[in-house]
Amino acid sequence: MVALRHPARLGALLACGLVAGVINGLLGTGGGIILVLGLSVLCKRTLPDRRDVCANALVVTLALTLLSTTLYITGGNAPPSDLSRFVLPGAAGGLVGGLLLGRITPTALGKLFAVLLVVSGVFMLVR
Repeated sequence: MVALRHPARLGALLACGLVAGVINGLLGTGGGIILVLGLSVLCKRTLPDRRDVCANALVVTLALTLLSTTLYITGGNAPPSDLSRFVLPGAAGGLVGGLLLGRITPTALGKLFAVLLVVSGVFMLVR
């Protein structure tokens, strides 16, 4: 991997991962956005296809999410009964998204990601 041969890039990737973990842990979401941005900028030669960037970000986000979820549940901040309403539909959506990833163009994926960020930002500001 290119990052291992360039200490500055490796440091930037580690910092990106740390920020993504903190954001994901605090907000329960957002770590993937940081990872997509970081991987897009720092690994554009090794991950030129946005679909690869998203797939790699998802793998890291899975680990972040599992850890955050465990801490939320054990800390009493996310009762398992509340989670049951979201886990199955979310898993189904993840399956559909994973199947669609190979069929959508990188350009369309980038535009979809941008729209999602704008809509999310507007909802956060209004709320």
